[in-house]
Amino acid sequence: MTPHKQDKSGKNYGGKMGVDEEGREYVEKQGTRDSHGNYKYYRYYLDEGKTPEDWWVDINSLQSDADERTGYPTQKPLALYERIIKASSNIGDVVLDPFAGCATTCVVAEMLKRKWIGIDIWNKAYDVVIKRLESEGLLGEFKLGDTLFLKEPPIRTDDGQEAVPFLRVKKRVHEPKGPKMTRKEMYEYLLDQYGPKCQGCDRIFDDPRYLELDHNTPRADGGINHISNRILLCGPCNKLKSNQFTLSGLRRQNSKLGYMANSEGEHPLMQEIRERKESTPPALFD
Repeated sequence: MTPHKQDKSGKNYGGKMGVDEEGREYVEKQGTRDSHGNYKYYRYYLDEGKTPEDWWVDINSLQSDADERTGYPTQKPLALYERIIKASSNIGDVVLDPFAGCATTCVVAEMLKRKWIGIDIWNKAYDVVIKRLESEGLLGEFKLGDTLFLKEPPIRTDDGQEAVPFLRVKKRVHEPKGPKMTRKEMYEYLLDQYGPKCQGCDRIFDDPRYLELDHNTPRADGGINHISNRILLCGPCNKLKSNQFTLSGLRRQNSKLGYMANSEGEHPLMQEIRERKESTPPALFD
């Protein structure tokens, strides 16, 4: 068996390629170790293919000396994009890549007889597309001028309607007019109003650095940065709240989970530990 990075067609497989006693070519890849410390090996025959799984180990990362390498830092193998485009489109469909980069999507779409649109802010993206199409022999009958190249964004003809309105977040409300408070000013204002107490669980801290500035209504749901939408939470409450709850929802969840502090601002667990210590008689030593 000899190591190869490509077969005769130039397709990148990775692993080691060999031929069995029946003359069939295969790729053999080293997997993980078993409980005895021995490596598992996986063999894939090139003439029969393999059912794709959710973890693709048969497409290797792009090697530095691969023929398709362009020097673009995040370039992906043609074989990877070929599988994705085949699985998600049909001949004649339109493939869109809004971050086209070195044009791997465009090249593979052309190979598979798909129409394609590539968008990229990189000023050399157009030249790379043409160069790669030429190197793959895909320009065919049409000339370079037949490729539509736009430097300005297209004009919308749908009156600005949302394509998928159900995925749109709630409309953001503009902040009230007037001077804006800095994060430090909002933090100090809330400390002055509520003291060093978490507004999510009512726990009182001796050090305000345990409290974090957060939004009542999450930004993802249209919440604003105004002081009227700001709260102070301890780390665990901030993590629990995430972008799922408003303050009232967080307090209900804390109450349900038994995390609300007592009237003295003490966490239930700490109260239990303190009461247990107080009820335990001191040990007597000779």
